[in-house]
Amino acid sequence: MGGDQAAGLRHWATGAAQDECPEHVVQALVELATAQGSAASRPVAPAPAVPRPAVVPPAPVINSKDGVALMVLGLPGTAARHTARVTELLESWAQAGRRWVGDPHAWHVVALPLGSPHLPLLVAQQPRWALWIDDDLEAFRRGYRMLKQIAEQGGPGRLIAVHPPGMGREGLLNNLQYVAQAYFGIDLLVMT
Repeated sequence: MGGDQAAGLRHWATGAAQDECPEHVVQALVELATAQGSAASRPVAPAPAVPRPAVVPPAPVINSKDGVALMVLGLPGTAARHTARVTELLESWAQAGRRWVGDPHAWHVVALPLGSPHLPLLVAQQPRWALWIDDDLEAFRRGYRMLKQIAEQGGPGRLIAVHPPGMGREGLLNNLQYVAQAYFGIDLLVMT
């Protein structure tokens, strides 16, 4: 990680940079659902404003024709150039001998914004979730805020940390893993 991580943490602690991340578009998710749908399928409706106690059976897992969907929260956008960053990490892990990855290109990476009204519904449907963690000076602040939003919005309770290849576990990733569990009850799996 280039730069001084401690400077970023000090900057965050003083409250100097509390701006919100911009909203993302759910276009990739909609395209995936449309591509997987059949004549009998129905469109995904936004989550109701008031939670209903009725139990809804989970829908089948959305799989692409080439592999399994990986829902990724925290990417800066939904374009292919953003999801390619996750595929690059999967390639790195596969080359390092992580057999569970299989073919990195068989994963269908779907970028989902944290503010998506579909998040609670997708949590019930999709078993594989990841959180993108960048390696800049503001990464801890953004990571903390994303974990807080995930917990508040009923997001997944278990995520794999995805990040630029070559990023070490010490410091940022370990700190976010601790915060996720201790403050939000989220299991953040870190593989470096």
